[in-house]
Amino acid sequence: MRWVVLILLFFGAVINFADKSIVGLAAVPIMKEFDLSYAEWGLVGSSYYWLYPVTGIFGAAWADRLGAKKVLGSIMLIWTVLQFGVLAITALPFLILYRILLGAFEGPYSPIAYSHADKWFPPKLKGFANSVVVGGGTVGAMIVAPILVSLITIFGWKVAFAALGAASLVWFFLFQFLTKENPVEVHEQVQKKKKAKLEKINMKDFLVLLASPTALFTTLAYFSTYILVVWFSVWLPIYLVEAIKMTPGQMGTSVAIIGVVSVCIYMGVSMISDHLFKKNQNWRSSRVYVVAGSMILGALFFSSIMIFQNPIWVIGAMCLAKGLTYAILPIGPTIMINEMQERGGLMTSILTSSGNIAGIVAPLVTGYIISLAGGNQLLGYNLSILFMATLVLVFGILFALFVKPVKSTGNQANEQTGDIDLKSS
Repeated sequence: MRWVVLILLFFGAVINFADKSIVGLAAVPIMKEFDLSYAEWGLVGSSYYWLYPVTGIFGAAWADRLGAKKVLGSIMLIWTVLQFGVLAITALPFLILYRILLGAFEGPYSPIAYSHADKWFPPKLKGFANSVVVGGGTVGAMIVAPILVSLITIFGWKVAFAALGAASLVWFFLFQFLTKENPVEVHEQVQKKKKAKLEKINMKDFLVLLASPTALFTTLAYFSTYILVVWFSVWLPIYLVEAIKMTPGQMGTSVAIIGVVSVCIYMGVSMISDHLFKKNQNWRSSRVYVVAGSMILGALFFSSIMIFQNPIWVIGAMCLAKGLTYAILPIGPTIMINEMQERGGLMTSILTSSGNIAGIVAPLVTGYIISLAGGNQLLGYNLSILFMATLVLVFGILFALFVKPVKSTGNQANEQTGDIDLKSS
């Protein structure tokens, strides 16, 4: 059962990130249809994240109370309605409104999915499980790009959006009928105890926890990486076409290649982290240093495309940059959940929602920087790349220096319980 749950969470992430990224893949026809400037396009990209951080926190908190299955099913139905509603969009204000609403109801998915996967897997597999969920995001954002580009080219961008609405509806029925809320009855009793503690949270202590170096710099590292997530979704297709001079078909294939290779890289990093944790039970060496080192290397590879503009190098460097920097996405939630295990959904939502503030900032900043460069588009893109690479590099170093996760006394017990419980599921 746990693998069925994980596979469906993977495909839910595919839909979630396909919804995010399809607007970037359809950027050229949408900008042409509505006669949009780069600054206006940055506004479209940013609008998705205006409510995303807030709803991510509230949605995950509701999932802690009501159950992940109910909340995920509800928001997936709303995605369906919104994606079919794209057929009625006729002007820029409606496009922005659609993106705001879609972001509001997609915000809770990632933190709930991470927390839900955390229920089903023991500590030695948590990094791998979360990397699978993150992998679904990369598949949705990049690997399915050729399919989405073909739908956009043949049927138009509105029909392509509606097709994702149909996929959301199918996922809803599969998740409701093929999964259950918790692994076993014993785990359900643990969840009841956790829910009983929800009313007893000391807000002062909770805020102190969020301001601790571990929570703060994990969130900032996630924030810096998520700027890249947004850039890959909103600006990468345009960058490959306008700066690297690729055709739409070449762009779609390149995006898919970057997606496939990067998934293999950050899943490999997650598996290395899990292996080290299983071996030494040391959070700093197995989680923090592995992620920090990956982020630093990824930032260096990303910045290299400012110097080497050869298409082959650009694709290779982006594969490495995306795969290495994304290591924080599966491991970060594991660190945050460890800080307050009884409120895993809430802790993860704070991480992801705070990071997703980058979604508001990144498209606007990128659009503004490119506009400042005037007619020199390549210079504008290079400046935006330098800005993002510097952020990831700085916060990767700070992450290594200041993040010191608490040593959970329940880790070993949970791992043993998890192994027994999950064998029966």
